[in-house]
Amino acid sequence: MPFDLQVSDDLLFAFHARKVLLGYNSPAPKDGVYGWLKRGQTLRLHNPIVIERNCGLYGGAYVPLVGGLPSCGLCSMGAFSYSYSGLPDGLTVGRYASISTGLRFIDSFHPLDTLTTSAITFRPHNHLYAEFASDRVRDFAAGFRIGGTRPYPTVGHDVWIGANVTLAMGIRLGTGCVVAANSVVTRDVAPYTIVAGNPAKPVRLRMPEETAARLLDSAWWELDPSALFALDFAAPERILDALASGSWPKFDFLPTRIEAPSVSEP
Repeated sequence: MPFDLQVSDDLLFAFHARKVLLGYNSPAPKDGVYGWLKRGQTLRLHNPIVIERNCGLYGGAYVPLVGGLPSCGLCSMGAFSYSYSGLPDGLTVGRYASISTGLRFIDSFHPLDTLTTSAITFRPHNHLYAEFASDRVRDFAAGFRIGGTRPYPTVGHDVWIGANVTLAMGIRLGTGCVVAANSVVTRDVAPYTIVAGNPAKPVRLRMPEETAARLLDSAWWELDPSALFALDFAAPERILDALASGSWPKFDFLPTRIEAPSVSEP
């Protein structure tokens, strides 16, 4: 169920303390403003969300396709990820993901099995159609889901999404994959696969198949980055050998949970 969140100074300073950035290298909150958020704003959320430390939600409010459901710009995001695009709160983004500008979602639909696909069937208050809106139209409109029945996509860890990409609803971008600029993705993307085009198709694997499997098994994105990136990160196979040879410290990702009716911390 949707719920409203009142933006408070406590929330702004909690975001800043955990390096949840709402602008590139956001300075500390000042005069009730932090990035694109302001004290006293009321944000409407449609899903509870979890935002980990050290991530960047730079894009501000999400603007859907015409007729879709707008969103406040906060979504579940893992540490060390960032987006220059506004994101819907139904989206889930893993850790170490990179999202460029212009990301869009196919989140506005018309009926396909009625007499016409026209909005006359579900927009009874639109001035184009209002004088012809029957009780049947109003009843149909009350039950029609303009955003469709599938959820927003899930973006795995270490995913790179180029500029001006469009994603279909309900798909999953696998860990380590790359989506080339201007692509339209209508199907799941396998881990460590580079896709491009409209519709997007696999171009090649980003890593050798065996290396990709080992990376997935290692769950390296759960480890302390101070230790991880002291290794030779330019040679993934060497890192995998090092990770397999001993125990490595996990990391406290300091998640901030936002759910009705308040913000809670662990």
